[in-house]
Amino acid sequence: MSNCTVTFYKDKDYSGKNRTFTEAQKVSDLNDVNWDDDSNRDDMKDDTSSIKTGSQAWIRVFSKENYQGRTVLIGPNSSYNLKDLKDDNNEDDMDDTIASFQLYDHEPAVNTTNITNNFIALYPNGVHAKKDDLYNSEVYAQDSSFRIYDPIILLDGSGVSFTINLDHIQEEKDDHATVTFAMDFYGNFTDQIQVTYEIQEATQVPDWLIKIIDGAIDAAADAAKLLADGAEIILTDGVGVVVTADTNKLIDYTAKAISFCVDHINTVLSAVFTLQDDGGTMYFPAMVSHSIARLVLAYYEELFGKNENETLTFDGTKFLNSLGGSSWNNSKHNAYVEFSENDYTYRSYYPDNSFYYHQFGLLSSVKIDAVTDNEKDDHLIMQSTYDLNGNLFSVVGSIDLFSRDHDDNYEAPTSGVLTYNDQGQIVHIAKDKMITITNYTSLGEGYTSEMSSALIETADTYGIDLTDQQIGLVTASSSVLAATDAGI
Repeated sequence: MSNCTVTFYKDKDYSGKNRTFTEAQKVSDLNDVNWDDDSNRDDMKDDTSSIKTGSQAWIRVFSKENYQGRTVLIGPNSSYNLKDLKDDNNEDDMDDTIASFQLYDHEPAVNTTNITNNFIALYPNGVHAKKDDLYNSEVYAQDSSFRIYDPIILLDGSGVSFTINLDHIQEEKDDHATVTFAMDFYGNFTDQIQVTYEIQEATQVPDWLIKIIDGAIDAAADAAKLLADGAEIILTDGVGVVVTADTNKLIDYTAKAISFCVDHINTVLSAVFTLQDDGGTMYFPAMVSHSIARLVLAYYEELFGKNENETLTFDGTKFLNSLGGSSWNNSKHNAYVEFSENDYTYRSYYPDNSFYYHQFGLLSSVKIDAVTDNEKDDHLIMQSTYDLNGNLFSVVGSIDLFSRDHDDNYEAPTSGVLTYNDQGQIVHIAKDKMITITNYTSLGEGYTSEMSSALIETADTYGIDLTDQQIGLVTASSSVLAATDAGI
């Protein structure tokens, strides 16, 4: 008989009704499990006061269904009155709170609580709280509110599956996104990254299921495959010794992360948004990209140790000075600087930055407003990635215009992605994911040209009479891109 067993008791001191589970298994909701096998409704959710494990059992119990909420790992040959058992963060006891569990016949290869805590720590300005009894970090990013829920983490014998839920917080009903992917215990992606969006009040919600990584680096389009190869070539140049993990593997992991961020934002922005808001809807995909980059980093920190050898940093003062500012304005939720471009005023928020593990590059995103007297400002969302030496590797932008009539078929102008292919050539990846080799001398030059062309084409298509300030928004964003380069 297997000794991978756990017995739950309804009362303390191992008394009252009890139920034993044998063999490794997962139960996502004890509300669906009764103490007795008869038809009387007496479910086990939030109703366990003591527990015993067999000599080969490791069990992680959770205070919420679907493996969320407070949690603790219990080892073999253990007996607890749950009033005496604190959760992993020593927040509270587990008495009458168990709603789901994962039972293993071996010690789990990684500590999922550590991964979650690492992830939370990567949102230092977030307010960690509960919504509907689920833990999340509520953050302000680029003058909008977002909610990033603690990840759902499942272990099996070969690796880890991750799910992240995110909200763009709105007055009536939130936008929502769900991210799923899987990795092995060496940090390789073993399943595709999938992202689904639910954008509220959209007349038509397209299928935004994005499958980017499968196996080595097999993407939904050849474009992303080439991007990944290009990323690997660039990232390999000048890489130093990394003690805690194999350098080539980390380069490969980072190449995948960069290629995902590039392709994800291009795919989503080309969908694209017909709604007009304060910028949070259009910035939402960037928040998704950051959450993936940070969760992968949180996992690597559990596998390989803390991110102590990071050489890339972001200097906000250099960014500020590059735009002619002397101090950050903090009158909004996020710090920002106002600057002039061709006699018009624009506003750049402090960029959001996510660093990859050790010194292998970063993801940066920012919102730039055209400051007007209107109720809402026209704005541009720009996302860029950088290699381990701090060199720009990719850039993409999209503009939301408010001075237009509502059109259900409207697509916001987006630059497409400017980046490098596996030959080191600058390429443009348009909304249909076609790669075009360009004659641009720099990514910045290519971005300015393609973003300007997209804006003018959109105006012509939908009969929008562009103002000089709207046209200048592209030049202003190019100045912000240069400021980001200065800050890295």
